[in-house]
Amino acid sequence: MRNTWLEEQLTSIQDPAYQAIIQATKEYIEELEDDNESLQISLEGSIWSPNRWNEQKEEPSDN
Repeated sequence: MRNTWLEEQLTSIQDPAYQAIIQATKEYIEELEDDNESLQISLEGSIWSPNRWNEQKEEPSDN
């Protein structure tokens, strides 16, 4: 997990009855973090893509 504070808080819960839920929660948060990172990289690639630059240059001006 990238959020160390949250991981520490979840780990601090020692009740054995909740360990399966805590582990599933940690795994779910890690999946969300990975999805978020992937989306961020994809969006940055789209914004900074040379193809995008060429599209903007080819648009006709309104003048």
